[in-house]
Amino acid sequence: MGPHNNETSGLLSLPPEIRDQIYSIILHPNNNRITLSSEYSDYDYRAAFVLFRLNRQIYHEARDVFRKLNVFVRVETPWSEAVHHVNIAGHVPILVRGARADRFTDHSLHVLIEAQEVAAPGQGNMHSFVMLADDLPLFTKSWFYWDLSYPGMNQWLSMTLSLRDPYTPSWDERHVRREVQRRLLLPFGDVKSLRRCNVAGDPKPQPKIAAELRELQAQRPPSPEKCLAECMRLKSEGNELLQKGEIHAALEIYRRAWLAIHIVIKGRQRHVHAEDFFGKELVEEPFAGKNGKLERMNLRIQLVANTCLAYLKLRDWEELKFWGMRTICLMRQATGANDNHLTPEEEALLTFPSAVQVGKIYYRTAVAYKELGDRDQARRLLRVAQVYLPSDATVKKDLASVAIKIG
Repeated sequence: MGPHNNETSGLLSLPPEIRDQIYSIILHPNNNRITLSSEYSDYDYRAAFVLFRLNRQIYHEARDVFRKLNVFVRVETPWSEAVHHVNIAGHVPILVRGARADRFTDHSLHVLIEAQEVAAPGQGNMHSFVMLADDLPLFTKSWFYWDLSYPGMNQWLSMTLSLRDPYTPSWDERHVRREVQRRLLLPFGDVKSLRRCNVAGDPKPQPKIAAELRELQAQRPPSPEKCLAECMRLKSEGNELLQKGEIHAALEIYRRAWLAIHIVIKGRQRHVHAEDFFGKELVEEPFAGKNGKLERMNLRIQLVANTCLAYLKLRDWEELKFWGMRTICLMRQATGANDNHLTPEEEALLTFPSAVQVGKIYYRTAVAYKELGDRDQARRLLRVAQVYLPSDATVKKDLASVAIKIG
Protein backbone atom coordinates (compact mmCIF):
# COMPACT_ATOMS: atom_id res chain seq x y z
CA MET A 1 0.00 0.00 0.00
CA GLY A 2 2.88 2.37 0.73
CA PRO A 3 4.30 2.68 -2.84
CA HIS A 4 0.77 2.90 -4.28
CA ASN A 5 -0.13 5.78 -1.96
CA ASN A 6 3.15 7.53 -2.75
CA GLU A 7 2.45 7.32 -6.49
CA THR A 8 -1.06 8.67 -5.97
CA SER A 9 0.17 11.47 -3.77
CA GLY A 10 2.76 12.34 -6.42
CA LEU A 11 0.06 12.68 -9.05
CA LEU A 12 -2.13 14.84 -6.82
CA SER A 13 0.82 17.10 -6.03
CA LEU A 14 0.88 18.23 -9.66
CA PRO A 15 -1.12 21.32 -10.77
CA PRO A 16 -4.70 20.49 -11.87
CA GLU A 17 -4.04 21.45 -15.50
CA ILE A 18 -1.09 19.02 -15.63
CA ARG A 19 -3.20 16.27 -14.10
CA ASP A 20 -5.87 16.91 -16.74
CA GLN A 21 -3.26 16.56 -19.48
CA ILE A 22 -2.17 13.24 -18.02
CA TYR A 23 -5.78 12.03 -17.79
CA SER A 24 -6.37 13.15 -21.40
CA ILE A 25 -3.42 11.15 -22.68
CA ILE A 26 -4.51 8.03 -20.81
CA LEU A 27 -8.23 8.28 -21.62
CA HIS A 28 -8.24 9.62 -25.17
CA PRO A 29 -10.00 7.25 -27.62
CA ASN A 30 -7.02 7.26 -29.99
CA ASN A 31 -4.78 5.94 -27.22
CA ASN A 32 -7.18 3.11 -26.43
CA ARG A 33 -7.81 2.07 -30.01
CA ILE A 34 -6.55 -1.36 -31.05
CA THR A 35 -5.53 -1.76 -34.68
CA LEU A 36 -6.63 -5.08 -36.16
CA SER A 37 -6.05 -6.60 -39.59
CA SER A 38 -7.36 -4.98 -42.81
CA GLU A 39 -7.69 -1.61 -41.03
CA TYR A 40 -10.33 -2.83 -38.59
CA SER A 41 -10.10 -1.40 -35.10
CA ASP A 42 -11.59 -1.79 -31.65
CA TYR A 43 -11.23 -0.13 -28.25
CA ASP A 44 -9.81 -1.51 -25.02
CA TYR A 45 -9.96 0.83 -22.00
CA ARG A 46 -9.10 -1.75 -19.36
CA ALA A 47 -5.62 -0.38 -18.66
CA ALA A 48 -6.85 3.22 -18.77
CA PHE A 49 -9.66 2.54 -16.30
CA VAL A 50 -7.13 1.73 -13.58
CA LEU A 51 -7.21 5.51 -13.00
CA PHE A 52 -10.72 5.22 -11.62
CA ARG A 53 -9.59 2.83 -8.88
CA LEU A 54 -6.80 4.95 -7.39
CA ASN A 55 -8.78 7.20 -5.07
CA ARG A 56 -11.96 9.27 -4.95
CA GLN A 57 -10.42 12.57 -6.07
CA ILE A 58 -8.65 11.05 -9.06
CA TYR A 59 -11.82 9.13 -9.92
CA HIS A 60 -13.89 12.33 -10.17
CA GLU A 61 -11.19 14.29 -12.02
CA ALA A 62 -10.50 11.49 -14.51
CA ARG A 63 -14.22 10.80 -15.00
CA ASP A 64 -14.82 14.40 -16.08
CA VAL A 65 -11.99 14.21 -18.62
CA PHE A 66 -13.21 10.83 -19.90
CA ARG A 67 -16.72 12.19 -20.46
CA LYS A 68 -15.38 15.16 -22.36
CA LEU A 69 -13.19 13.06 -24.65
CA ASN A 70 -15.48 10.06 -25.16
CA VAL A 71 -18.84 11.07 -26.60
CA PHE A 72 -21.22 8.16 -27.17
CA VAL A 73 -23.91 7.61 -29.79
CA ARG A 74 -26.69 5.04 -29.45
CA VAL A 75 -28.36 3.82 -32.65
CA GLU A 76 -31.69 2.00 -32.88
CA THR A 77 -32.54 0.25 -36.13
CA PRO A 78 -35.29 -2.19 -37.21
CA TRP A 79 -32.76 -4.53 -38.88
CA SER A 80 -30.85 -7.12 -36.90
CA GLU A 81 -28.17 -7.40 -39.60
CA ALA A 82 -27.43 -3.65 -39.51
CA VAL A 83 -24.91 -4.02 -36.68
CA HIS A 84 -22.94 -6.61 -38.65
CA HIS A 85 -23.06 -4.49 -41.82
CA VAL A 86 -21.90 -1.34 -40.03
CA ASN A 87 -19.08 -3.20 -38.28
CA ILE A 88 -17.82 -5.28 -41.22
CA ALA A 89 -18.51 -3.20 -44.33
CA GLY A 90 -18.26 0.16 -42.59
CA HIS A 91 -15.27 -0.68 -40.37
CA VAL A 92 -17.08 0.98 -37.46
CA PRO A 93 -15.97 -0.23 -34.02
CA ILE A 94 -19.08 -1.21 -32.02
CA LEU A 95 -18.64 -0.66 -28.28
CA VAL A 96 -21.89 -2.13 -26.97
CA ARG A 97 -24.63 -4.15 -28.66
CA GLY A 98 -27.73 -6.16 -27.84
CA ALA A 99 -29.40 -5.96 -24.44
CA ARG A 100 -26.53 -3.98 -22.94
CA ALA A 101 -26.96 -1.33 -25.63
CA ASP A 102 -30.71 -1.18 -24.86
CA ARG A 103 -29.82 -0.28 -21.26
CA PHE A 104 -27.05 2.18 -22.15
CA THR A 105 -27.76 5.75 -20.95
CA ASP A 106 -24.45 7.63 -21.29
CA HIS A 107 -24.99 8.61 -24.92
CA SER A 108 -25.11 12.23 -26.11
CA LEU A 109 -27.01 11.41 -29.31
CA HIS A 110 -29.84 8.95 -29.89
CA VAL A 111 -30.33 7.92 -33.52
CA LEU A 112 -33.70 6.31 -34.20
CA ILE A 113 -34.12 4.74 -37.65
CA GLU A 114 -37.62 3.64 -38.63
CA ALA A 115 -38.84 1.88 -41.77
CA GLN A 116 -42.39 2.54 -42.89
CA GLU A 117 -44.64 0.98 -45.51
CA VAL A 118 -42.08 -1.66 -46.42
CA ALA A 119 -41.76 -5.26 -45.30
CA ALA A 120 -38.08 -5.71 -44.51
CA PRO A 121 -36.48 -9.05 -43.59
CA GLY A 122 -35.73 -9.10 -39.88
CA GLN A 123 -37.83 -6.00 -39.21
CA GLY A 124 -39.87 -6.00 -36.02
CA ASN A 125 -38.10 -5.52 -32.70
CA MET A 126 -35.62 -2.66 -32.59
CA HIS A 127 -31.90 -3.45 -32.38
CA SER A 128 -29.44 -1.14 -30.64
CA PHE A 129 -25.72 -0.56 -30.69
CA VAL A 130 -23.37 2.06 -29.28
CA MET A 131 -20.39 3.74 -30.94
CA LEU A 132 -18.14 6.70 -30.30
CA ALA A 133 -18.80 10.05 -31.96
CA ASP A 134 -15.27 9.79 -33.40
CA ASP A 135 -16.53 6.95 -35.62
CA LEU A 136 -19.76 8.60 -36.77
CA PRO A 137 -18.30 9.63 -40.18
CA LEU A 138 -17.57 5.95 -40.88
CA PHE A 139 -21.15 5.05 -39.95
CA THR A 140 -22.81 7.74 -42.06
CA LYS A 141 -20.52 7.05 -45.04
CA SER A 142 -21.50 3.38 -44.79
CA TRP A 143 -25.14 4.46 -44.90
CA PHE A 144 -24.37 6.70 -47.91
CA TYR A 145 -22.92 3.74 -49.80
CA TRP A 146 -25.80 1.50 -48.78
CA ASP A 147 -28.27 3.96 -50.29
CA LEU A 148 -26.28 4.08 -53.54
CA SER A 149 -26.21 0.29 -53.66
CA TYR A 150 -29.98 0.09 -53.13
CA PRO A 151 -31.37 3.16 -54.89
CA GLY A 152 -34.54 4.51 -53.34
CA MET A 153 -33.98 2.78 -50.00
CA ASN A 154 -33.86 6.02 -48.02
CA GLN A 155 -37.26 7.19 -49.22
CA TRP A 156 -38.79 4.48 -46.99
CA LEU A 157 -36.78 5.47 -43.93
CA SER A 158 -37.32 8.06 -41.23
CA MET A 159 -34.59 9.22 -38.86
CA THR A 160 -34.80 11.10 -35.59
CA LEU A 161 -31.63 12.61 -34.14
CA SER A 162 -32.08 13.47 -30.47
CA LEU A 163 -29.39 15.32 -28.55
CA ARG A 164 -28.96 14.39 -24.89
CA ASP A 165 -27.00 15.63 -21.90
CA PRO A 166 -26.48 12.34 -20.05
CA TYR A 167 -24.59 13.69 -17.05
CA THR A 168 -26.33 16.87 -15.88
CA PRO A 169 -28.79 16.27 -13.00
CA SER A 170 -32.46 16.41 -13.93
CA TRP A 171 -32.99 19.59 -11.91
CA ASP A 172 -30.29 21.53 -13.84
CA GLU A 173 -30.26 22.98 -17.36
CA ARG A 174 -29.18 20.53 -20.06
CA HIS A 175 -26.25 21.48 -22.26
CA VAL A 176 -24.30 20.03 -25.23
CA ARG A 177 -21.40 22.17 -26.36
CA ARG A 178 -21.59 23.69 -29.84
CA GLU A 179 -18.53 21.82 -31.12
CA VAL A 180 -19.99 18.55 -29.83
CA GLN A 181 -23.32 19.25 -31.55
CA ARG A 182 -21.45 19.73 -34.82
CA ARG A 183 -19.52 16.45 -34.32
CA LEU A 184 -22.74 14.60 -33.61
CA LEU A 185 -25.08 16.05 -36.22
CA LEU A 186 -23.14 17.13 -39.31
CA PRO A 187 -21.87 13.65 -40.34
CA PHE A 188 -25.52 12.85 -41.11
CA GLY A 189 -25.24 15.21 -44.06
CA ASP A 190 -24.14 12.05 -45.91
CA VAL A 191 -27.63 10.58 -45.44
CA LYS A 192 -29.77 11.83 -48.34
CA SER A 193 -33.40 11.67 -49.48
CA LEU A 194 -34.96 10.33 -46.31
CA ARG A 195 -38.72 10.14 -46.00
CA ARG A 196 -38.39 12.27 -42.89
CA CYS A 197 -35.54 13.58 -40.75
CA ASN A 198 -36.27 15.08 -37.34
CA VAL A 199 -33.63 16.90 -35.31
CA ALA A 200 -34.63 17.31 -31.70
CA GLY A 201 -33.53 16.67 -28.14
CA ASP A 202 -32.99 18.14 -24.73
CA PRO A 203 -31.21 20.49 -25.15
CA LYS A 204 -32.58 21.48 -28.54
CA PRO A 205 -29.98 21.57 -31.35
CA GLN A 206 -28.71 25.01 -32.23
CA PRO A 207 -30.74 26.27 -35.21
CA LYS A 208 -27.67 27.16 -37.31
CA ILE A 209 -26.25 23.66 -36.91
CA ALA A 210 -29.61 22.05 -37.75
CA ALA A 211 -29.86 24.28 -40.85
CA GLU A 212 -26.30 23.36 -41.89
CA LEU A 213 -27.19 19.67 -41.58
CA ARG A 214 -30.21 20.09 -43.84
CA GLU A 215 -28.12 21.93 -46.42
CA LEU A 216 -25.64 19.05 -46.49
CA GLN A 217 -28.45 16.50 -46.83
CA ALA A 218 -29.90 18.46 -49.75
CA GLN A 219 -26.65 18.28 -51.74
CA ARG A 220 -26.89 15.56 -54.34
CA PRO A 221 -23.96 13.12 -54.69
CA PRO A 222 -21.83 13.44 -57.84
CA SER A 223 -23.28 11.73 -60.91
CA PRO A 224 -21.78 8.43 -62.15
CA GLU A 225 -20.12 10.36 -64.97
CA LYS A 226 -18.42 12.77 -62.55
CA CYS A 227 -17.29 9.87 -60.37
CA LEU A 228 -15.73 8.13 -63.37
CA ALA A 229 -14.07 11.35 -64.56
CA GLU A 230 -12.59 11.97 -61.11
CA CYS A 231 -11.28 8.41 -61.01
CA MET A 232 -9.60 8.90 -64.39
CA ARG A 233 -8.03 12.16 -63.22
CA LEU A 234 -6.65 10.58 -60.07
CA LYS A 235 -5.41 7.51 -61.96
CA SER A 236 -3.43 9.76 -64.29
CA GLU A 237 -2.02 11.66 -61.31
CA GLY A 238 -0.97 8.38 -59.73
CA ASN A 239 0.66 7.23 -62.97
CA GLU A 240 2.76 10.41 -63.06
CA LEU A 241 3.94 9.80 -59.50
CA LEU A 242 4.74 6.18 -60.38
CA GLN A 243 6.91 7.34 -63.29
CA LYS A 244 8.77 9.70 -60.95
CA GLY A 245 9.50 6.84 -58.56
CA GLU A 246 7.17 8.17 -55.84
CA ILE A 247 5.59 4.76 -55.46
CA HIS A 248 3.94 5.02 -52.04
CA ALA A 249 2.44 8.38 -53.01
CA ALA A 250 1.12 6.77 -56.21
CA LEU A 251 -0.53 3.96 -54.22
CA GLU A 252 -2.28 6.53 -52.03
CA ILE A 253 -3.59 8.36 -55.12
CA TYR A 254 -4.80 5.05 -56.55
CA ARG A 255 -6.65 4.44 -53.27
CA ARG A 256 -8.39 7.79 -53.73
CA ALA A 257 -9.18 6.84 -57.34
CA TRP A 258 -10.92 3.69 -56.10
CA LEU A 259 -12.84 5.79 -53.61
CA ALA A 260 -13.99 8.15 -56.36
CA ILE A 261 -15.95 5.25 -57.92
CA HIS A 262 -17.25 4.12 -54.49
CA ILE A 263 -14.86 1.23 -53.96
CA VAL A 264 -13.28 1.35 -50.52
CA ILE A 265 -9.85 -0.23 -49.98
CA LYS A 266 -9.16 -1.22 -46.39
CA GLY A 267 -5.97 -3.17 -45.96
CA ARG A 268 -6.45 -6.28 -48.10
CA GLN A 269 -10.22 -5.85 -48.25
CA ARG A 270 -12.05 -4.20 -51.09
CA HIS A 271 -15.65 -3.12 -50.50
CA VAL A 272 -17.46 -2.54 -53.80
CA HIS A 273 -20.48 -0.28 -53.45
CA ALA A 274 -23.08 1.31 -55.73
CA GLU A 275 -23.34 -1.30 -58.51
CA ASP A 276 -26.86 -0.15 -59.37
CA PHE A 277 -25.78 3.49 -59.18
CA PHE A 278 -23.43 2.88 -62.13
CA GLY A 279 -25.75 0.41 -63.87
CA LYS A 280 -27.21 2.76 -66.46
CA GLU A 281 -26.51 4.32 -69.82
CA LEU A 282 -24.42 7.41 -69.28
CA VAL A 283 -25.44 10.78 -70.71
CA GLU A 284 -22.61 13.17 -69.82
CA GLU A 285 -19.45 13.52 -71.90
CA PRO A 286 -17.00 11.93 -72.36
CA PHE A 287 -19.09 8.87 -71.44
CA ALA A 288 -22.33 9.64 -73.29
CA GLY A 289 -23.94 6.47 -74.65
CA LYS A 290 -21.65 4.14 -72.71
CA ASN A 291 -22.59 1.66 -69.99
CA GLY A 292 -21.66 2.88 -66.51
CA LYS A 293 -20.89 -0.57 -65.09
CA LEU A 294 -18.60 -1.42 -67.99
CA GLU A 295 -16.77 1.90 -67.74
CA ARG A 296 -16.22 1.35 -64.04
CA MET A 297 -15.02 -2.22 -64.70
CA ASN A 298 -12.47 -0.92 -67.22
CA LEU A 299 -11.16 1.59 -64.68
CA ARG A 300 -11.00 -1.11 -62.01
CA ILE A 301 -8.85 -3.31 -64.26
CA GLN A 302 -6.55 -0.39 -65.08
CA LEU A 303 -6.15 0.49 -61.40
CA VAL A 304 -5.32 -3.11 -60.52
CA ALA A 305 -2.72 -3.26 -63.31
CA ASN A 306 -1.14 -0.02 -62.08
CA THR A 307 -1.24 -1.16 -58.46
CA CYS A 308 0.51 -4.39 -59.45
CA LEU A 309 3.18 -2.35 -61.23
CA ALA A 310 3.69 -0.28 -58.08
CA TYR A 311 4.22 -3.39 -55.96
CA LEU A 312 6.51 -4.82 -58.63
CA LYS A 313 8.65 -1.68 -58.41
CA LEU A 314 8.67 -2.02 -54.63
CA ARG A 315 9.59 -5.72 -54.99
CA ASP A 316 6.74 -6.48 -52.60
CA TRP A 317 6.01 -9.88 -54.06
CA GLU A 318 3.38 -10.94 -51.52
CA GLU A 319 1.23 -7.84 -52.06
CA LEU A 320 1.68 -8.11 -55.81
CA LYS A 321 0.64 -11.76 -55.76
CA PHE A 322 -2.36 -11.04 -53.54
CA TRP A 323 -3.85 -8.17 -55.59
CA GLY A 324 -3.03 -9.74 -58.93
CA MET A 325 -4.52 -13.13 -58.06
CA ARG A 326 -7.56 -11.49 -56.49
CA THR A 327 -8.50 -10.03 -59.88
CA ILE A 328 -7.46 -13.11 -61.83
CA CYS A 329 -9.57 -15.37 -59.58
CA LEU A 330 -12.58 -13.06 -59.90
CA MET A 331 -12.28 -13.16 -63.69
CA ARG A 332 -11.88 -16.93 -63.66
CA GLN A 333 -14.99 -17.30 -61.50
CA ALA A 334 -17.00 -15.03 -63.78
CA THR A 335 -15.98 -16.93 -66.91
CA GLY A 336 -15.76 -20.46 -65.53
CA ALA A 337 -12.02 -20.57 -66.18
CA ASN A 338 -11.13 -22.14 -62.85
CA ASP A 339 -10.53 -25.44 -64.62
CA ASN A 340 -6.77 -26.01 -64.64
CA HIS A 341 -7.14 -27.99 -67.87
CA LEU A 342 -8.17 -24.94 -69.89
CA THR A 343 -5.62 -23.86 -72.44
CA PRO A 344 -4.17 -20.35 -72.19
CA GLU A 345 -6.13 -19.45 -75.32
CA GLU A 346 -9.37 -20.59 -73.68
CA GLU A 347 -8.66 -18.66 -70.48
CA ALA A 348 -7.73 -15.37 -72.16
CA LEU A 349 -10.63 -13.00 -72.89
CA LEU A 350 -9.26 -11.13 -75.86
CA THR A 351 -12.59 -9.39 -76.55
CA PHE A 352 -12.55 -7.75 -73.12
CA PRO A 353 -12.22 -3.95 -73.54
CA SER A 354 -9.23 -3.78 -71.15
CA ALA A 355 -7.61 -6.97 -72.46
CA VAL A 356 -4.12 -5.44 -72.60
CA GLN A 357 -4.37 -4.38 -68.95
CA VAL A 358 -5.57 -7.85 -68.00
CA GLY A 359 -2.51 -9.27 -69.75
CA LYS A 360 -0.28 -6.97 -67.69
CA ILE A 361 -1.95 -8.19 -64.50
CA TYR A 362 -1.25 -11.80 -65.50
CA TYR A 363 2.35 -10.95 -66.35
CA ARG A 364 3.12 -8.95 -63.20
CA THR A 365 1.49 -11.56 -60.98
CA ALA A 366 3.57 -14.24 -62.71
CA VAL A 367 6.72 -12.28 -61.85
CA ALA A 368 5.69 -12.35 -58.18
CA TYR A 369 5.25 -16.13 -58.28
CA LYS A 370 8.59 -16.53 -60.02
CA GLU A 371 10.35 -14.41 -57.38
CA LEU A 372 8.62 -16.41 -54.63
CA GLY A 373 9.88 -19.66 -56.14
CA ASP A 374 6.60 -21.02 -57.57
CA ARG A 375 7.71 -21.65 -61.14
CA ASP A 376 4.68 -23.79 -62.04
CA GLN A 377 2.18 -21.05 -61.21
CA ALA A 378 4.42 -18.46 -62.86
CA ARG A 379 4.54 -20.56 -66.02
CA ARG A 380 0.76 -20.94 -66.20
CA LEU A 381 0.16 -17.21 -65.77
CA LEU A 382 2.88 -16.27 -68.25
CA ARG A 383 1.33 -18.51 -70.91
CA VAL A 384 -1.96 -16.63 -70.55
CA ALA A 385 -0.12 -13.29 -70.48
CA GLN A 386 1.53 -14.21 -73.79
CA VAL A 387 -1.89 -14.72 -75.39
CA TYR A 388 -2.93 -11.26 -74.22
CA LEU A 389 0.43 -9.66 -75.12
CA PRO A 390 1.77 -11.66 -78.10
CA SER A 391 4.31 -9.01 -79.11
CA ASP A 392 5.75 -8.35 -75.67
CA ALA A 393 9.38 -9.51 -75.67
CA THR A 394 9.62 -9.33 -71.87
CA VAL A 395 6.79 -11.82 -71.47
CA LYS A 396 8.48 -14.20 -73.91
CA LYS A 397 11.80 -13.87 -72.10
CA ASP A 398 10.30 -14.59 -68.68
CA LEU A 399 8.29 -17.49 -70.03
CA ALA A 400 11.46 -19.00 -71.45
CA SER A 401 13.15 -18.62 -68.06
CA VAL A 402 10.55 -20.83 -66.35
CA ALA A 403 10.12 -23.32 -69.18
CA ILE A 404 10.28 -26.98 -68.23
CA LYS A 405 13.72 -28.32 -69.11
CA ILE A 406 13.61 -31.65 -70.97
CA GLY A 407 16.66 -33.91 -71.01
